[in-house]
Formats: sequence, structure tokens, C-alpha cells
Amino acid sequence: MMRGSMISVALITVAALSFGQSMMMSTNNAKGNAGTMMSANSMRADPVVGNQLRFASSTGTKVIFTTLEAAEAMAAKQPTVLFFAADWCPYCQADLKDINANGSQLGNVAIVVANYDTASDLKEKYGITVQDTFVQIDAAGAQKAIWHSGGEGVDGILSHIVRS
Repeated sequence: MMRGSMISVALITVAALSFGQSMMMSTNNAKGNAGTMMSANSMRADPVVGNQLRFASSTGTKVIFTTLEAAEAMAAKQPTVLFFAADWCPYCQADLKDINANGSQLGNVAIVVANYDTASDLKEKYGITVQDTFVQIDAAGAQKAIWHSGGEGVDGILSHIVRS
């Protein structure tokens, strides 16, 4: 009887572990990759793709950040938005894909893409603590508007831009 109880306990334990593991699996995501309940809400992006998107051409005015002075000079001529993008960020990649494909819808709005991971001084100046943040600046570099996109792309920029 003791041996039968031990086998029953072992079988119940194996069944419980299997059930627990299967419950941790979530539904497949859009790419068909299964995630876990622990990671179901955290999207993943390929940093190589993010880097390519950052440097890809756009149908609108999108440039890579060089200096704040260059961005300010651009802001003296047209509405200018700093985009703090991280190559590994899925929302940033979604924004960049849309900006690259539909940037012409922004009209004369310029997007200046700053690398979130390396633009420490710039992040400090504008109080940026999370990637996928947009900051509209004026010709003096003062903040006119700030928002987090969440992958809204061109529509998000158009809904937040301050026109003067």
C-alpha cells in the first residue's frame, strides 16, 4: 500500500507540473510565436531591425539627431519633433515603420530621431525616462509638447503636434 501511495503522489505531482506549465503558455502572437503568461504582455523586437528602421529613408522629413543646435535650426524653419527611439523597442519600431512609410502625411513636420540608449544629455535635458517618447521643440530648444506614442506613428504625431 505504501508503494501505491508513493506512485499516486508522483503521478499527481507530474500532472500538476504539466498542467502548470501548460497554463503558463499563452496564445500565439501575430508572428506565430508562443509566449508565456509571464511574457504575454511584453512585446519583443529585433534590435538589428530597429537600427535599420532608424536609418531608413522616409517619405517625409526624418533625420538622425546630430546636435541640439542642428535640431534647433530645423525648428526655426518648421515644426520639429525629437523622437527618442530605442532599436530594441517594438513600439519605436512600429512608429518608425509608419514614419518611414507615411511620413509625407506629416507635411512640413520634421522628425529628428535620437538614439534613446546613447542620448544621455538630451534625455536629461527633457526629462526623458522611457523610450518611444516624442518632444516637440522650438528654435531655442524649449519643449513645446511631450508625449509617449505606444506605436501610434504618424497619427499620434499629428494629434499631439502644437502648431503655431
